[in-house]
Amino acid sequence: MDRLLIFGVVISFYMAFTIAANDIGNSVGTAVGSGAFKMLRALILGAATMFIGAIYYGW
Repeated sequence: MDRLLIFGVVISFYMAFTIAANDIGNSVGTAVGSGAFKMLRALILGAATMFIGAIYYGW
């Protein structure tokens, strides 16, 4: 039972990470492609907004 729980938690974290990475890529891809943002700035902005959204939605 413990192995199944650990496996489920690991898979859940992996799926959340990949879904968030896809969302960030979709939201800032146009801005980076057009040259409005550099890649590093877009990644920081995307990570910050995803974190704030997760905290806000979790409360």
